[in-house]
Amino acid sequence: MANRLMLVYASLVAALSGLYFAMPMWRLEIWSCFGILSCLGIVAGVRLHRPRRAAPWLLWAAGTGFFATGTVTALVLSEVMHLQAFPSAADAVFLGGSVPCLLASLITLTRSKATVIDRASLVDALMLTTGAGFLSWVLVVNPYLSSPDLTPLQKAIAVAYPIFDVLILAILVRFMLGAVRSRSAILLLFSGAGLFVADVMYGLNQLNGFWELGSPVDLGWILFYASSGASALLPSMRQLTEPRMVSGSVVGAHRLALSIASLVAPGVLLTQALTGQVRDGVVIALVSAVLVALAVTRMSFVAAGLRRTLVRERELRRACEQLLSATDIATITAVVHEAVERLLPAGTAHRVLLLSPERDADQTERSLTKAVAFEETRDMPPQIAGRLTGHELALRCQLTVGERHTGELVVAADEKALVELQQAISVLAGQAASMIGHIELNREINRRESEAYFRTLVLNAGDVILIVDDVGRLRYSSPSAAGLFGTDDLAGKALEDLFVVEQRSEIHSTIEGVSADAKIDTATDWTVLGAAGEHADVEVSLRNLRHEPSVNGIVLTLRDVTDRRRMQRELEERAYLDPLTGLGSRLRFQDDVERAALSANFTGVLLVDIDEFRTVNEAFGHHTADELLRAVGRRLRDCLRAPSSVARLGADEFGAVVEGARDAAEIDRLLDEVMCRFTEPFVLAGSSLTVQLSIGVATTADADNHEQLLSQAAAALRNAKSTGKRRWRRYEAALHREIIGQAQLRAELEHAITADQLVLHFQPIIELESGRVDGLESLVRWQHPVKGLLPPAGFIELAEESGLIVPLGMWVLEHSLREAVKWQELFPQDPPHVSVNVSARQFRSPGFVDQVLVLVDQMGLAPHLLTVEITESLLLTEPEQVRAELCVLRNAGVRVSIDDFGTGYSSLSYLHQVPADILKLDKSFVDTMSVSSRQHDLVQGIVQLAHTLALDVVAEGIETVTDRALLTATGCRYGQGYLISRPIPEPDVVAWLTANLVTPVST
Repeated sequence: MANRLMLVYASLVAALSGLYFAMPMWRLEIWSCFGILSCLGIVAGVRLHRPRRAAPWLLWAAGTGFFATGTVTALVLSEVMHLQAFPSAADAVFLGGSVPCLLASLITLTRSKATVIDRASLVDALMLTTGAGFLSWVLVVNPYLSSPDLTPLQKAIAVAYPIFDVLILAILVRFMLGAVRSRSAILLLFSGAGLFVADVMYGLNQLNGFWELGSPVDLGWILFYASSGASALLPSMRQLTEPRMVSGSVVGAHRLALSIASLVAPGVLLTQALTGQVRDGVVIALVSAVLVALAVTRMSFVAAGLRRTLVRERELRRACEQLLSATDIATITAVVHEAVERLLPAGTAHRVLLLSPERDADQTERSLTKAVAFEETRDMPPQIAGRLTGHELALRCQLTVGERHTGELVVAADEKALVELQQAISVLAGQAASMIGHIELNREINRRESEAYFRTLVLNAGDVILIVDDVGRLRYSSPSAAGLFGTDDLAGKALEDLFVVEQRSEIHSTIEGVSADAKIDTATDWTVLGAAGEHADVEVSLRNLRHEPSVNGIVLTLRDVTDRRRMQRELEERAYLDPLTGLGSRLRFQDDVERAALSANFTGVLLVDIDEFRTVNEAFGHHTADELLRAVGRRLRDCLRAPSSVARLGADEFGAVVEGARDAAEIDRLLDEVMCRFTEPFVLAGSSLTVQLSIGVATTADADNHEQLLSQAAAALRNAKSTGKRRWRRYEAALHREIIGQAQLRAELEHAITADQLVLHFQPIIELESGRVDGLESLVRWQHPVKGLLPPAGFIELAEESGLIVPLGMWVLEHSLREAVKWQELFPQDPPHVSVNVSARQFRSPGFVDQVLVLVDQMGLAPHLLTVEITESLLLTEPEQVRAELCVLRNAGVRVSIDDFGTGYSSLSYLHQVPADILKLDKSFVDTMSVSSRQHDLVQGIVQLAHTLALDVVAEGIETVTDRALLTATGCRYGQGYLISRPIPEPDVVAWLTANLVTPVST
């Protein structure tokens, strides 16, 4: 940035210079541009480089601006208005604005750069000013005063210019004697020199009467403008307001400048004497007297400085004596603090820091380019600057013994105090460094002697043994460290640097904790940065043995457990991965849910079930079922997309954590997309198979922790399955109330089974052609004490989910058999049979078939008067065992009916293998027979196939005369439905049978 600005600035200066001499008619405007460009350059440099003192530069910019304004004013008066008045308004701008600002800038710049701020510096400036002023008197002032054409006011103003130029040049030279040699300083000197030379040449030309605009004299003023802006744009401009360390070269430069200033008057006298006439003898005598008086004054100031130096030396000797008796770092620190306080003027606010590489390694990392240097606290490391609050400048002194760095001494105070302290502080720092090195050498000798016995014990140890000091730096490493770290020479290194970056904070805290309590022993696992760049896992045991003189440190025992940890990680990865689908496992899903619950982001948790997967498994085999699970997992992962995660929780259940959604509405849209996508079939083993999902979802907006998320998602899934499957439900407050209601209803149902709140209704089954009553299907109802009579749809699903279907089914079976026995006794000539629905879960319950046969025998019912109705899905699960048990029932005389045929995955091909007597045609076939010839033909085909297999057919849901006629025409023998009779309460069944067994049912 600085280089680009400098290039632009130089290009503009060159362009303006060429235009100035090439286009005389535009010189007034171009001269204005010179002033503006110079001011802008200075202001830009201050904003870009941010010097410690901005005021000197801003004053110089103001002086340059006033100078440009005065010059433009003079040109307007002379070139535009053709007025040759002297003095004029331009002189007021020059002397009242430009000169004071330039002088103030140089004075403040000199003071902020001072190497030694004392009265001797003022005397030096006066001697230089006197010498330069005398030359100005001889060359310019005296000719002006001798001119008979000027009035007293004109002479005064004319003389003021060279006098002020002399002051500016003298102060600038004084500043340069103490400044760092830099391009910015040289350009600033060129700027003052250009101004001085141009003003002198302008005065001489005015005296001789031949000055005109555009002459070579203007180059001096152009140099003034150009150098002023360029000096501020260079980065070295910051150094011009920084204090500088005293050196021999500075003192030599002072002597050279003062010698030249003292010889000016004798030189002029000699020159005038050789030319034949001494014109300024009186002035020469006065100047020589002033220079001698100033020299004597300076000698008195030097003597006073020597007395102060003696006082400092006495304080330094006292401090050195105290340092020689110091035996530890704490004593050295105290002595240095006291010595600095005595060396500074009384009452000076200050801060002293003695930094040790061991205790303050992180604060002494940045090396100094010099043994002693000034530095602003804002540029220091934050750890040091934070301890120097309230001070903006500090002295930093390296503590070195030979080539060995032993620490750093930092003193912060006001600028004047630090400038006077700089030479003394270097001596104090050197003595402190020597004593620190001496103490450390003694420690090293004692340490090596005490370690001799210890080294013998651990020399051949298989584990790596390390000893670290209080700040975590290694003092010892056993030979076995070479195998782990590549070298056993680890002394002086930071323990943290031997391990991976991610663990260094933990290591630092552990070392601090063990150091703080001598009784603490601890063990942990860390990862080593191996010699070949490979990481190694180590089991670390730490023991605080600082109280043992032979050890005096914290002992670490490291055992390489890389192989063991690798095996553990492999086992953990396997535990977190589902081997079938490659998705995450239940453990990974639980971790993801816990992380989502702790996150502030909106997240959804999904539980997904494949509907009727058991049936698919049994119908198509395990291999196809496994392929289906993998395909479902892939499709779920594709639908949800990263960063969402999908896991298989077991069997046909999946889980997902949906991240990145803004709100619940976005998750709802995503679930709609998932359900839509799963309407597409899967092509597996050459077959097309469509599966549907039931999904429950919960969000972090409704849950306080991961347990609530999982329970709410599970509740939503149960609700989705209980309301017909093939859908998704999101957990909401209303669903929560519904869940509570379901839980209450379950408890009430369990009570209802034992409290005789269940009642039976019976729906007649007739012979369609004759109307003869063949039997009745037993249908359970719940007489709820509050809700009234509940149909099966209100509680059978709940009974299935809760397991209450088994005792409920047994209750229905017992009461149905009891009614059938009654019918058998009342209508012995043609007793109707009773059909009892048996759920798959009840049928699979242990000993069910035996319980049925025992009840039939105990109650005295003819076995053929009992028909057990099962669903076709039961036939597809463990088919061999189911067939065997059905055979037992049929062999005992009990008839078997397949209920709701045609609604599942079954086909007609297996019917010849099933031990059944009756096929119940589902209501969905009956409803559409009258409006669909295709459906009519399908029903007729099923009936004919059933007859071929010696199965009777019962049509369900007959509600119209047309339905009965069509079914009769197809050969369907039996039927039931609202056309024949609605379900009849148990108390009314006998009356209905009495009426209809005598008179067949007609419609």
